Amino acid sequence: MVGPDCWRAVASCMRRDGFDARAIEYGGVQGPDWHEGAATRIARQAAGLNQPWVLALHSAAGAFAPAIVGAVITKPSAILFVDAILPHPGRSWLETAPPALADRLRGLAKDGVLPQWNRWFLADPALRLVSDEARRVEFEAALPRLPMSFLQCPAPAADLGGDERVGYLRLSEGYDAEATAAGLRGWKVASAPMDHLAMISQPDRVAAMIVEFAAALIVHG
Repeated sequence: MVGPDCWRAVASCMRRDGFDARAIEYGGVQGPDWHEGAATRIARQAAGLNQPWVLALHSAAGAFAPAIVGAVITKPSAILFVDAILPHPGRSWLETAPPALADRLRGLAKDGVLPQWNRWFLADPALRLVSDEARRVEFEAALPRLPMSFLQCPAPAADLGGDERVGYLRLSEGYDAEATAAGLRGWKVASAPMDHLAMISQPDRVAAMIVEFAAALIVHG
């Protein structure tokens, strides 16, 4: 929903420290194979990563985890959900959203297409979460417009290949419920008092947390 641009600074920080980090481009959601098609494009970009490699998913991208794991040839050594929704097999994104937001999006769609993510809400969250104006303008310019039908398509079956190397990194209070659900699944959970778009404003800190958490998952998984 926000594209890879907001993660490029984190990837740059990690490459500076010697990791082969990539901010993957989903290539735009395209139906009818919404999840599978995106997963195939992601797997193509992830090919050739140094081993072991870690899949980190942010926000709504969490729902893509099963399809990505199924599409890549070399499976990730760890999967890290970063302030992300959990897989919701058999249900659409719209069915998992708060009813008030779902109703609002139905009203916002024009010719089956939604405005950019930051326009979905009564108050623009980017104004609150990205204080640097230049970064905010750059972030907003890269936001895609999604077809409403993508939010209405059921997600595929969830199979992450075992829970011992799956972790949840909670950055904001808005994802407390997901972090709790992840813990109930037996996933390792870590929490930091940041915000949902901290990868833009605090890329060094987010990069360091991902490296530390992922290393723990691989070693102790």
